[in-house]
This record gives sequence, C-alpha cells and structure tokens, in this order.
Amino acid sequence: MVKEMVLLLIEEKRQQMIELALTYGFTAKETIQCSQELDRLINQYLQQTTVFEPPVPSVQ
Repeated sequence: MVKEMVLLLIEEKRQQMIELALTYGFTAKETIQCSQELDRLINQYLQQTTVFEPPVPSVQ
C-alpha cells in the first residue's frame, strides 16, 4: 500500500476508535478491536518508512 494511503487509513481508524470509546467505553470489545486494527496500520506504515540500519558494534 502506498504510504499516503496508509496515513489516511490510520487517521480514519483513529477517528473511529475515538467514536467507539466515547460510545461504548475505552475497555469495550469494539474499542479494543479497533485499537488493535489501528496498531496494525501504524506498524505497516512504520515498516514502509523505516530504513534498516545494522547495529553498530560497541567498543568497550
């Protein structure tokens, strides 16, 4: 998915989660499920935008 598209989906899912939390409560099944979907979208975005840099060995 294109990064911009994922950002739009993240914003839509965030708004949906806020509405669910206000309607059903922060610990409701619907809110938790939406939060998990939001987490997946954020992780997807981070995977697309993060450049892998190998760890630098520490000198002691």
